[in-house]
Amino acid sequence: MAIGYRRSVVSKPMIRKRTFFFILITLALILVLGAFINLHLDLRLLALTPKILKYKPLIQKYAVKEDVDSRLICALIVQESGFDEKAQSAVGAQGLTQLMPTTAKELGVKDPLDAEQNIAGAARYLHILYHAFSKSTSEHRHRLVLASYNGGLGRVRDAQDIVRHQQHANPLLWEPVRAALRQLTKQDAPIHKEVWESGAPPHGYFNGFNETLNYVDRVMHYYGRICLYGEVLFFL
Repeated sequence: MAIGYRRSVVSKPMIRKRTFFFILITLALILVLGAFINLHLDLRLLALTPKILKYKPLIQKYAVKEDVDSRLICALIVQESGFDEKAQSAVGAQGLTQLMPTTAKELGVKDPLDAEQNIAGAARYLHILYHAFSKSTSEHRHRLVLASYNGGLGRVRDAQDIVRHQQHANPLLWEPVRAALRQLTKQDAPIHKEVWESGAPPHGYFNGFNETLNYVDRVMHYYGRICLYGEVLFFL
């Protein structure tokens, strides 16, 4: 009995040392790549490692259920709430993935501040959005989905309409859609009159396009880093 007790006590420091060692390696990689990345985002991601590990089982559970990438869900949560399950925004978004009340209700989420319900709802929503862009290739699809998650699927569809009308780019690719999202403001009314009979975007003007474009960039940055360090640090 005494021997078994001593072994269990010794194993815990060893596990802690191993985890600390992995964190040091990851931090070193971040610093080495510092000239090519947005360092403060990487440091934020590293600081959230304990919370990522805490919620990892739920993320993986619903990623498998909805057939979406668990690493993208993780990256989205890092950006949306920093893994604060009680987070609430000024516009009413709630929980880990910042679901809006109307969206949460449509997804069958009764309590957006419950971590499991929130993650389940967001995974379901991502599944729906991925199907909306099923003809796009993976990297473009990720960005189109994230832009829809943040700015609304309707706004992205309006941007695709502009790209189709201009006929010099592919509406299934992110970059032309990104550029077209900037053209959904009142200042671009001449373009709107050419594209739509109503003379205005069907889903309204989009003055918050910069927020959405920055959102896509940040989530994809986190996603890239989680893919890079995932097996060593996050085990995703």
